[in-house]
This record gives sequence, structure tokens and C-alpha cells, in this order.
Amino acid sequence: MGCQSVIPGDAILCSSCTGNLAFTHWQLDRENEAYHKLRNLCEIEAACSLLRFEHDNITQKLMHFLKYENHPEIGIRLAEKVFSMVKFNSFDGIIPVPIHPKKLKKRGYNQVMPFAEKLSELTGIPLLNDYLIRKENNPSQVHKSRAERLNSIKNAFELKGNLSGHYVLIDDVLTTGATISSCVNLIQSQNPVKISVLTMACTV
Repeated sequence: MGCQSVIPGDAILCSSCTGNLAFTHWQLDRENEAYHKLRNLCEIEAACSLLRFEHDNITQKLMHFLKYENHPEIGIRLAEKVFSMVKFNSFDGIIPVPIHPKKLKKRGYNQVMPFAEKLSELTGIPLLNDYLIRKENNPSQVHKSRAERLNSIKNAFELKGNLSGHYVLIDDVLTTGATISSCVNLIQSQNPVKISVLTMACTV
């Protein structure tokens, strides 16, 4: 999926592309770029992203195949990788960022779910996949500024039920932080909870 020379079987990348994956080597803490992107937008305990996302790098291609080409195995493998590289605290639950039902029907699945499900299996942290709900089907955010993204998505989500404790919010790519901060701020406006953030990738 990087150079297109995919090894048959379990591998999702050839050995060369695997060796060139841009791992951040960050931990789930406050000493990394992911946390600093989010800290002025919302109140979080810690943050981490597994891979660096740059234009035309292997990470971008992986995220494209995961999101649009029906390759959930990418999310599963990245969950296995993050589990082997990142130390997890005792969280009360994993909350995946949802997609709108229309996008879910079109794509067939939420690209975040294979990652979140596998991480829940590996860590034993409960998966809360119906707590955060996407109620607005916003257009693509790709070419919008941070301010435009924040304005576009500020009312896009709703909650089902109440929580207490410390939760880890999961998404695919951290870009401006608009989507993630909207989710964090909404959850904390209705619940006395702590939130940490984990994404598969982070733009640099």
C-alpha cells in the first residue's frame, strides 16, 4: 500500500515500506506534539499519536486505504503496534470518534473502529462505541482553516448517557484538533470526567 508491493498473507506493507514508517515514538503523556496541539483547545490529561502524517508519506497512504478502500486490517495492525510501544494507564473506557450514519452506510464501517476494537481487546479497557454520536454530516474538512473547522463541527455530536472516570478518546488523524476538541469539550460539559487522546496519526 506504500510502494504497492504488498506481501501476500498477513503483511500490509512490504519490508521496505514497513522500515520507513514514520513512528513518533511518543508516549501517552504531555511531552509531545499531539498534546501541545490540543491543550489550548480543550482540557486533556495526555495525548499520543502513533505515526507522523505528511503529504505523500506512507502514513497518508495507509490512512487512505483504511478510510476509503475497506482495509480494516490496517487499523488492527496499528492497534497491535501502539499496544507494543505505548504504556497504557487504567482507563475506564475507550470512546471512538463516530462518523455520521450516511457516511457509515457509504463506507461500510467507521475507520476508527478496527483500531479501537483491537485496542480494547488487547488492553481489556471497555469499548463505549455508542456513547458519542455524530448527528451532523459535515462536509470534508480537508481544505478548511482551524477556525473554519471549529465552527463547522461545534454542534456535530451528541451524547448518550452519563460517565465518570478517565477515558481515552480515539480517532484516526489529528490535524487541527477541531474534531477531537469538540468531542472532549462536549463530553466534559456534561460529565465530570478526565479525557486522554490517542490517534493513529498526527499531521506535522
